[in-house]
Amino acid sequence: MTLSLSQVLSSHQDELLNQWLHDLSQTAADSGLNPAHPELMEPLRALFWAIIAQLNQEPAQQPIQAPSQASAHASDQPAPLPSERSEQQAALKTELQQLIAKQARLQRNLSDTLGFLLHLKHLLLKALLANEAQDPADRSILWLDQCFEQIARQAFDSALAERDRYISEQSLSIMELSTPVLRLWHQILLLPLVGVIDTGRARQVTDHLLEAIAKYEARVTVIDLTGVPIIDTSVAQHIMKTVDAARLLGSRVVLTGISPEGAQTLTKLGIRFGDVISRASLRAGIAEALLITGKRISAMDGGAR
Repeated sequence: MTLSLSQVLSSHQDELLNQWLHDLSQTAADSGLNPAHPELMEPLRALFWAIIAQLNQEPAQQPIQAPSQASAHASDQPAPLPSERSEQQAALKTELQQLIAKQARLQRNLSDTLGFLLHLKHLLLKALLANEAQDPADRSILWLDQCFEQIARQAFDSALAERDRYISEQSLSIMELSTPVLRLWHQILLLPLVGVIDTGRARQVTDHLLEAIAKYEARVTVIDLTGVPIIDTSVAQHIMKTVDAARLLGSRVVLTGISPEGAQTLTKLGIRFGDVISRASLRAGIAEALLITGKRISAMDGGAR
C-alpha cells in the first residue's frame, strides 16, 4: 500500500507536534542546538500548523493503476486551487517571520531556527517510513524535501530582512543621538556636531534645528564644530544651508569650535561664511549668544544668594 504524506499527517499530526515541542524544549547538548526558549513555544506551535497546512497541499498521487482505480484515486485527492496554495504560503511566511523576529529579540541565531525546522523534517520523514509494510510514495518524500527547502530559504530571507531592519533602526538612533538640539537658555539653542557630516545627516541636522527654533522661538543658535574632524567644501556648504534656513526663521547663528587646521583649509579653499559670527571656543560662543539676547554672566557677590 502506498501512503501519501497527507495521509500520514492526518493520523499523526498531534503526536508529531507534541514530540517536536518536547524535543526542542529538552534538546541534548551533543546535538549542537540550544533548547528553545519558553517564549518560543507558541510561535513554534503556530509555525507547525502552518507547515502542516503547506504539506497537505501535496499534489495528487498518480500511481500506475487500472483506469477506474486511477480515476477514483484522483477524485479522492483533488489538486489544491492556486488561491488556496497562495494563502497557505502567505500564512507560512507570516508565522516564520514572527518566529524569526522573536528569535532576534531573544538574541538567538538563525542556525537555531534552521535546526528546529530540520528536526521537524526528520520527525515527519521518520513517521512516513515508520511502517515497513506500507511503503511511502517517492513523490511524498520529494514533496517533503521541496517544502522544507522552500521554508529554509524563507527563514534565511526573513533573518536577513530582520537584520537589515535592526541595523536601520540602530543607525537612525545613532544619528538622532549624534545631533541633539539643546535649549541652552531662553531663546538660545545649542547644536553640538560630532563626527562626519554627509548629505543625509546634514538634512537631518537642518530638520531638527528648524523644528527646535520654531518650537522655542530661538533668537540665537550656537553651532559647535569642535567634534567635526574634517571641515572641507562639502561640510561648509552643508553648514551654510543650515545657517540660511535658521535665518529665515529669525535665528542668528554663532559658529564655534573651528580648529586652526580647519580655518586654514577653509581659507585656502576660499570659503567664506559671510556675516556669520564665529568664535574660537564654545565658551566664547555662549557668551556672544547671551550678549545678543541682552544677557550676561557675572560673578555673584560673596553674600548674595
